[in-house]
Amino acid sequence: RPALYYAMVLFLAAGLVGTFTALNFFHWFIFWELSLIPAFFLIKLWGGEDRDAAATQFFVYTMVGSVAMLLAFLAIFLATGKLDFLELARIGQQGRLDEALEQAVGWNGTGASLAMLVFWGVFLGFAVKVPCMPFHTWLPATYSTAPTPVTMLLTGAMSKMGVYGLVRVLLPIFPEQMRAALPVLAVLAVITIVFGAWAAFAQTDLKRMLAYSSVNHLGYCLLAVFLVVRPEVTWGDALTARAALLDGVSLQMFNHGLTAATLFCLLGMLERRAGGRRSMADFGGLRRVVPVFAGFMGIATFASLGLPGLNGFVGEFLIFRGAFGVHPWMAVLAVPGVLITAVFLLTFFQRVFCGPLEERWRQMPDLTVGERWLVAPALLVMLILGVVPQVVLAAVNPAVVRLVSNLFTGS
Repeated sequence: RPALYYAMVLFLAAGLVGTFTALNFFHWFIFWELSLIPAFFLIKLWGGEDRDAAATQFFVYTMVGSVAMLLAFLAIFLATGKLDFLELARIGQQGRLDEALEQAVGWNGTGASLAMLVFWGVFLGFAVKVPCMPFHTWLPATYSTAPTPVTMLLTGAMSKMGVYGLVRVLLPIFPEQMRAALPVLAVLAVITIVFGAWAAFAQTDLKRMLAYSSVNHLGYCLLAVFLVVRPEVTWGDALTARAALLDGVSLQMFNHGLTAATLFCLLGMLERRAGGRRSMADFGGLRRVVPVFAGFMGIATFASLGLPGLNGFVGEFLIFRGAFGVHPWMAVLAVPGVLITAVFLLTFFQRVFCGPLEERWRQMPDLTVGERWLVAPALLVMLILGVVPQVVLAAVNPAVVRLVSNLFTGS
């Protein structure tokens, strides 16, 4: 059913474009929900074993988060009469959201509590989509069950909807509520980073390992977004530290989408050559028979673990540079995630491509010319951004500086 398959992919792309461009909640929420429909059917109709359960779990988790977010924005609309993100950001940054909610309900002295309740409703919608632990359990099953091209779309684009929502919607509208909830939010981010890496290290299924790796990598984005609202800065210039956090988030989103999609693409090629096998124990010594494949996988793996000179390093460096300036202890607690990530990715590469070669893989074909041209552009971008990250940073830094300045001036 190729016509239906590609129609669903284009439907999903339309939902993503609308989500990343709409500035009014009414329009934005329609696109947000529309992207869920094709993703559900792409998993349910073309997924592997247990696809029905995975698709249902994905749909239910995302829908619960969306319902919570919709109710929260309905409360905001009843209180302010606004659904425009820019106008709501001005209200939130000027500290008028509490007052508006209190007047709408008519309960004196409850404005701060109501605003915090609304904040948690919006946060839940984005936390499920990122995902933030403990709202992540839909992701491993979904990523491992979905067909590889769909998994590439889920990790490369759809997971960024959650982080984008945190930066574009939650952060500008609820800065005071985020500051009040910062201890809880920062702990959730550190748990997502460290336990995401530990969970990936414990996997033997390669697709599930990369799925948990995505949880770990997006945890750095969560930590940066949460810490940017902290009023105290312990080291260096305040604007520089906060801008480094959000610059790192922007770069990390782009880099993770690139490296994770490439890794899943290469893993799909390996799975097809291996007749559906994708357990780490099934392979060994493949570098001898598929050297080009091993080289391409090595570049993508080292980019994912943050090797200096490749794209994954720069985003994580900026996030930790800002985190150490704003909240050193949270940065220290997140560092083990980097180390564990390096261990499980190197372990994966060693067990699959190094060591003795199993006889059944001696005739495995290397990448074809078409497959090489498919993956090579992504690897080239990884190398370019590792050396010249200004290609992306020059485009996003002015907006980042403006956002950080508005958060602390209330304009």
